[in-house]
Amino acid sequence: MRQAYFMEKFLENNQVFFIQTMKREIKLYLQKIFSNTNMFCFAYFMMNKTDNFPVSIISDYPTGWLNQYRSYGYQKIDPVMLNAYRKFTPFLWPENPSIIQQHSFFRLSKYYRLDSGYTFTLHDCDNNLATLSISNRQGSAEFYHFIELNKEKIQMLLITTHEKVLNFQHNYLPPVVPFAGMLQIQALSPREKEVLFWASVGKTYGEVATILAIREGTVKFHIRNIIDKLGVTNAKHAISRATELKLFG
Repeated sequence: MRQAYFMEKFLENNQVFFIQTMKREIKLYLQKIFSNTNMFCFAYFMMNKTDNFPVSIISDYPTGWLNQYRSYGYQKIDPVMLNAYRKFTPFLWPENPSIIQQHSFFRLSKYYRLDSGYTFTLHDCDNNLATLSISNRQGSAEFYHFIELNKEKIQMLLITTHEKVLNFQHNYLPPVVPFAGMLQIQALSPREKEVLFWASVGKTYGEVATILAIREGTVKFHIRNIIDKLGVTNAKHAISRATELKLFG
């Protein structure tokens, strides 16, 4: 029992040290590119595209936002991550500025000044999606100039960071076995994921409709589809099933 405890603490300490080291390396590299380091903040993000688990985040985003993101599994509804699934080249977000007011996720992130930036993507041979997002905290036009001049360097930073993360996981962390049932459910659409997320945190159908700017009848329509896809009998069971399948992180 003591041996297992010390092994757990050893792995935990190594992971904390690794994250701190990687955060420092990424920050120093970006500081060489940006003359004004208050202009940006960054987030390296990695997840498996098959089961959306595990999630690795190395970031200097505000702690409050990171805690929310991890706790509620925001990657299921994050428009940036959903777009990254389909992208192989860097992209600006949001692509349409009006979406900030329309999309519930950007209304949440705007509070932390994380509603505009650039994301670099990487899809590896193990079906992992890795991204490096750099947020334009001050809304500076100069930010985009620096990005355009240094796209290749930042993409290479993502590649080297991802390789280090994979090596660390291989050498120090125990393998994660996805829940078997995850392979048997039908994929939920981005909108269904949003509806299910808000229902899981206690929002009524009416409240979900208001948050997502849709009709309550549309919310009920999505809930029925979610119930069918998850193979359950009602909304409460759907939330329970989603928790069991680790859909919320």
